Amino acid sequence: MMSRTMTDAPIPRRVDGKKLVDINQQLTGIIDSAKLTRLAAATTHVYTPVQCHVEFFRDPERFLILSGDCSVKVGMECQRCLNEVQADIRSEFELGLVLNDEQAKKLPRRLEPIELSEEGRLELWEAIEDEILLCLPDFPMHGDGECTAFNANPEKDNSAEELKRPNPFEVLAQLKQK
Repeated sequence: MMSRTMTDAPIPRRVDGKKLVDINQQLTGIIDSAKLTRLAAATTHVYTPVQCHVEFFRDPERFLILSGDCSVKVGMECQRCLNEVQADIRSEFELGLVLNDEQAKKLPRRLEPIELSEEGRLELWEAIEDEILLCLPDFPMHGDGECTAFNANPEKDNSAEELKRPNPFEVLAQLKQK
């Protein structure tokens, strides 16, 4: 069967996963990033809508597959200087659509299971948001030389050289010499 494509339309929040697999549906479009609350909570700012391309199909083993990629530009707190650092997040994924845990156990290891509702519906935004969240850096940081936490021209600190404190162990050394 020939696949159909929807281009540059908003990606629907919920879809009938089984039906889209049966017709080899491809969806290309955007998700309003302001509506992805978990992504907003995990970042300081979301700069762009989420760009997505997803495909629903059966693989040669007859498993129901959701495959795709998505990208978004976000701001996160740099763990060195605590200022914002921008990151381009890109995720590629291949998920196995299942109705229950029994089907999930039968999936090959290369597929991560995602459960459909009893009616075969899939929360597509939630699935894509999960994939983006998994790609966020654990410790976001500016690149070398970009971070304000590192002073490019550090002044020489002479205060440590000027203050020569007596060594507290000198007394012990004197006692040992006696």
